[in-house]
Amino acid sequence: MKHPKRPPGPQVLRLQLGRRLRALREAAGFSSQEEISVAVGWSAAKISRVESGHGTLTQAELEHLLATLETPPAEAQVIERLARDARKRGNYGKVSDWARAYVGMEADADELRICYTGLVPGPLQTAAYAAAVLNTSVNVAPADAPRLVQARVERYERLVQGPGDTDLHVILGEEVIRRQVGGRRVMKEQLELLRDAAARDNVTLQLLPFEAGEHAALDTSFTLVYLHDVGASYVYLEDLTSSTFLDRDPHLRVYEVIFRRLQITALSERATLDLLDRAIHDLD
Repeated sequence: MKHPKRPPGPQVLRLQLGRRLRALREAAGFSSQEEISVAVGWSAAKISRVESGHGTLTQAELEHLLATLETPPAEAQVIERLARDARKRGNYGKVSDWARAYVGMEADADELRICYTGLVPGPLQTAAYAAAVLNTSVNVAPADAPRLVQARVERYERLVQGPGDTDLHVILGEEVIRRQVGGRRVMKEQLELLRDAAARDNVTLQLLPFEAGEHAALDTSFTLVYLHDVGASYVYLEDLTSSTFLDRDPHLRVYEVIFRRLQITALSERATLDLLDRAIHDLD
């Protein structure tokens, strides 16, 4: 049985704030972000970042916007409180600046659909596996690596070992469990963690075996993030130095279709555990 969800973090509050401000703008007769940007003297890009939940406003900026939108005092007070909480920094541990928004969403997500074809995704990595991966990075200073490793461990504890209020459906390519990251001992420990995670009520794990051949996500990794409380869904893509959120068609629809197809192509949960057990045995 799931526990009541904890209060939303700053990233979700920024999404809520952005949607409230967009509704106010439209109710005030400003049909486009360009129109309100002229009225308040800001760039349309700034308005877009705020309304999409990826930017914040100072107290003075928010007051200026609310006055321009002729917001009733009672509603303005509610939005100002929401904005104060949204400006706080989330306590998600040490993560890359460009990944911080995602980690905030991940912590508050109702559902995550994760497809990784090359390595174990961050929130399912053991400390030793994470250290081995980070050791190859040209973007991570050696002094930062221990804190980044700890942040990944904490993400596992929060999403998998925690109250189970986030549903995870993870699809991994078989190459993920065959590549010996960190050596045989590290890899065996990592596969045992995946097996333990798969036993959790809120986790579904499927493997795409080599025998499945070609599929729509070859050489591609992505995460679908669902935040039901704010009615928001995103595709999250990450590379070596940056990340991207996609929340509109056709992008979101395409990735959802691909994930559903991969669910059909991948092994069942039982067959996945059997393959995991064989891979663990091979590392003995």
